[in-house]
Amino acid sequence: MSLGFNAPDTTVGYIGNGGILFGLLDANDLPVNGFFNVGQLSSVVLALSSDKVEMQDMVYGTLGVAKSKIIKNTAEVTLNLKSIAPEIAALALNGAVIDDIAETGATAKVKAYRGRSVIVNGVIAAVTSIKVSGEDTILLPGVDYVVSNGSIYFHATASIVDGDTVDVIYDKAAVKRIEGMTNSGVNVMVIFDGINIAENDSPVKVTYYKVALSPAAQRQLLSSDYADQEIKGTLQVSKAVTGSGLSKMFKEEHVVAE
Repeated sequence: MSLGFNAPDTTVGYIGNGGILFGLLDANDLPVNGFFNVGQLSSVVLALSSDKVEMQDMVYGTLGVAKSKIIKNTAEVTLNLKSIAPEIAALALNGAVIDDIAETGATAKVKAYRGRSVIVNGVIAAVTSIKVSGEDTILLPGVDYVVSNGSIYFHATASIVDGDTVDVIYDKAAVKRIEGMTNSGVNVMVIFDGINIAENDSPVKVTYYKVALSPAAQRQLLSSDYADQEIKGTLQVSKAVTGSGLSKMFKEEHVVAE
């Protein structure tokens, strides 16, 4: 006859949903200019590891470890994004976001070739005119060239000679421009403001005080599905956390069921 196992199970299941907030940190590890929503994520994972040194037992022949000492603790967070804003992309690329206003009457001088495209600065909103430098004749859209968002293609029958310099007058669209790899040492505070949907939407809050972001290992430009963006960072010791018994790296807060 078996009595089974009868001790109560006080553990809970966990399925996390919620938002991730980033806040840039100053030199004192304090957030500045508020927190912004990272967007839709498919996963957020914190990986913990320790480095240790060991002394092998050389006295008693056990081939075991006589002493062991942890010398470093490491915590790395990985976020997999399913949606992304320019500000988040800039952080992932160790870059910066610049707001370029719309511009009317922008000009460009470029060498043109039949059956090839030319590139002008910015995103094209409209082309006013194109002509060969030093000539008065305006090239005809649809006949001599066709315009795309960021380039102008000259037809094989265009009224130019290969290598001609053409004058382009066009309008630029307003854009958010990301300049990649212009920053280093980007530190953020990461907040998970969420719920445990496995336990009646019980609130959960997690704080990573100081995360040093690493440049993204990849940046998808083409995909047949919603693109993923992976962001990784290493938790560092925060100068802003003081007091006995407090972690300087992270904390979790789970609402206790009544």
